[in-house]
Amino acid sequence: MINGKKIFGGVILLFCLLFFSGCGHKDTANLSNTEPTIIQENINEIEQIDFESCKELELLGIVDTYDNANEVAAFFEDQDSLDKLISFNQQLNSQFEVYEIYMQPLQSKLYWNIDDSFLKTYNGVVIKNQEIEIEGKNCFISSLNSLQVNLIAYRYFFDYIGEGRGFSESDFQYKGSGKVPIILGNDYKSYYSIGDSIELNYLQKDFVYEIIGFFEQGLKFKIGNSEHDIDRYLCVPFFSFYGDVLNDNERMFWIRYYQERNSSYIKVDMSDDLREEEIIEVYNLKIQKIVEELKLKYSTMEIIYNISSEIIYEE
Repeated sequence: MINGKKIFGGVILLFCLLFFSGCGHKDTANLSNTEPTIIQENINEIEQIDFESCKELELLGIVDTYDNANEVAAFFEDQDSLDKLISFNQQLNSQFEVYEIYMQPLQSKLYWNIDDSFLKTYNGVVIKNQEIEIEGKNCFISSLNSLQVNLIAYRYFFDYIGEGRGFSESDFQYKGSGKVPIILGNDYKSYYSIGDSIELNYLQKDFVYEIIGFFEQGLKFKIGNSEHDIDRYLCVPFFSFYGDVLNDNERMFWIRYYQERNSSYIKVDMSDDLREEEIIEVYNLKIQKIVEELKLKYSTMEIIYNISSEIIYEE
């Protein structure tokens, strides 16, 4: 039992925090030398442009600071660990403007015969159709580019729906059964339709997802210096623990789940009177006050990131 928990702990300590930055710019038409009729046509086109298509914020990341697998294994063995993680999440959301954004790949167990561009790459290697036996059944594991978001992160960065509908508040209230709503990147439209169901595995727990919408084509998401092409991503809601009695597997899932939810971002007040490192220290002290009471190990990151999303139209 302990060895299994160490394995899970090792997975948690290998959290991938991907950082993207910057916000692209659109060229504006030079109308000064055009004929009057052309000017009117261009004005009509400009009126249809969404100048708010680029959304960006200065956000400070939060990470756990467990140093090694033994430390994590001990945390998993603590019967109060899940309660502590949930309490931390609740206090974060009550004291800060929290953007929960995580990129944990969902996994397909069926043979993957769609384009490899939808798949997660680790060190240049695509995770595709790895044959394993699960409960006596042969499965073909492929890891899909995916992201999990809370409601505030969805509404700010990802509410660009080209077909179907986006997430509503009720979509973040999972009750332990039924289908989970999912939004697909635009490139998936060649393979799926609104209303289709997809069975995928998330943190070693199977879910049935119902497609409710497709993002607009050209949606990009950035943190720091990297960019993600959401055309080839899946997006699912971060929902809250519904409080049922847990077996060991369920408990393990929810611990890992809240580890990911708590690896979030908080909005900071970029005061002109303080340097960036001083602002970070102010917020880290606030985080430390919470985690010391809960006996958890979390900290802010050492840099404030520009996080943005926008639609980039390709000619």
